[in-house]
Amino acid sequence: MFNKIIGTALIISAFVLEISWLTLCFGSVIVGIVLLIFAPSILLAPFSILFTLGMAFFAKEKLNNGSYYHYQYSNNYNYTNYSSGGGLKRYYKILGCEEGDSLEKVKKAYKELSRKYHPDLMQSRGADDKEIESAKRKMQEINEAYSAIKNSFKQAA
Repeated sequence: MFNKIIGTALIISAFVLEISWLTLCFGSVIVGIVLLIFAPSILLAPFSILFTLGMAFFAKEKLNNGSYYHYQYSNNYNYTNYSSGGGLKRYYKILGCEEGDSLEKVKKAYKELSRKYHPDLMQSRGADDKEIESAKRKMQEINEAYSAIKNSFKQAA
């Protein structure tokens, strides 16, 4: 609330100061025209500064209201949003679990899939290079899903 009051005061003062500044500059028409042609940013400087500060106070109010996102860097070089729910459904599906499952059940599913798709284990079973490459991609997906779900349990605690 306090940030909104300060932001509003700064924005109003930006308009008042800008009108005063333009009146001063164009009081002498020649000076005003020269500034307008050669340095227009000088004419808008007071407004720009105060307006930006005022908007910053509004943004601070917006950012402090508790709605924020948790980002974690994933193996495939994208940023993945782990905020409430949205992306987690896909991760549960990858592990073959449902959203209400416990961390122990998720961990068990992760271990089973790891045994099935781990590239080293597949190589020891005699899989060809194409299958091993596919298993590496699948294993990255499995690791990302498990990490996201595990982080969501940590955040909930």
